Amino acid sequence: MNKLGTKFRFIGMIFFIIYLLVLCYFLFFAEAFGRGISLEAHGYNTTPFVEIRRYIDNFDKLGMITVINLGGNVLAFMPFGFFRPIIGRRKNAFFRTLIQGCLFSLMVEVIQLLTNVGSFDVDDIILNTLGVFLGYIIFILFKFIIWRRE
Repeated sequence: MNKLGTKFRFIGMIFFIIYLLVLCYFLFFAEAFGRGISLEAHGYNTTPFVEIRRYIDNFDKLGMITVINLGGNVLAFMPFGFFRPIIGRRKNAFFRTLIQGCLFSLMVEVIQLLTNVGSFDVDDIILNTLGVFLGYIIFILFKFIIWRRE
């Protein structure tokens, strides 16, 4: 690996760690997002696309809440898809990144359920994994445009 590649990996590692810390704050501690341990049990959804469909079907009533919820889940995991291949090995980076992002999202959902900080929703895992995928596409574009100039 050349000096520029090593530099990108080091900077990517720093940004990835900062991203994970900020993400964990918003997912588990940010009161503005309704986080914090609740005395009443939160629900769960294990049927794919139920909540996504509910948000879309009720867009006329929910408006921006739909955009924030669905878009936020995608957007929140795009940095995972972008930074993870920078700090990892290049071999099979796409599948590794996608699987690791999906597993990380699953871990977050399980922790939210067990700690009663949020609710378990399989649709969040689907949207988060879509975010990882889109983040990886942006990584590929970035790699093609920036790194090919060397």
